[in-house]
Amino acid sequence: MFLLTVDRLGLLAPFFYLGIQNKLIFPLLISSSLIISTNIIFMASNFYIVHHEFKAGKAEKWWETAYAAMSPGGGWDDAVAANKEKGFFNHSANAVTKTGPVYCFWEVKEGISAEDFQEFIDGPSGPGFGQDALMNICKQIDTSLMNGQTPYPPVFS
Repeated sequence: MFLLTVDRLGLLAPFFYLGIQNKLIFPLLISSSLIISTNIIFMASNFYIVHHEFKAGKAEKWWETAYAAMSPGGGWDDAVAANKEKGFFNHSANAVTKTGPVYCFWEVKEGISAEDFQEFIDGPSGPGFGQDALMNICKQIDTSLMNGQTPYPPVFS
């Protein structure tokens, strides 16, 4: 993006705003043949909305497993830490009804492909607890459409 702005001396100056694959934002103000300011911001993660639908007859067992995992000593905290170490973090799970759907907001560390994220979500470390209970539709959020705003504060930096 190219804009015109007024510099410190009241002169018209070009302002360049470059984004590379929505990951690198590089504003550069040039005035009177001098670079006034530069600022580089790297996005360390991507965000996804995941739509989970229960497979036929699987919801009740999945909820039993989820509640057991979240109970004291159930291993939930260890699983969250292990997934975060792999580059996956669930910010929220939002169930519409006990039979679904469930919508989750996930953050994925930069460098992990959409295919790798889908494999994780569908795999034994994902939200299905290895039960093959969920059909998972993953949609990456294009944060550039909201001027870089993310749905949750990033945990990967």
